[in-house]
Amino acid sequence: MRLATEASAQVPTVAGLAGYYTLWVRYLRTGRPVAALYRPVWGVPVPMAVLPVLVFVAAAGWLRNPWLGASVVVLAVGHVPAALRIAREVSDAR
Repeated sequence: MRLATEASAQVPTVAGLAGYYTLWVRYLRTGRPVAALYRPVWGVPVPMAVLPVLVFVAAAGWLRNPWLGASVVVLAVGHVPAALRIAREVSDAR
């Protein structure tokens, strides 16, 4: 049973990290415009802010680490709203 639980946490961790790295490649290949950091993907308004949160949530479950889980809450509360605000400013500037 433990292997199934670990695999169910490993898959979103690896998938989220792969998605995050893919978005960095997109940013670098498009000439590093600031707007590329905040461009929505698949309906997610700020994927480069949301994906790290999801990766750390999955990692906290994978490692069964409540301290990492609590840290993710702090990260999410600060990082996602700040990214949304910046995304709004970047889109208004265009």
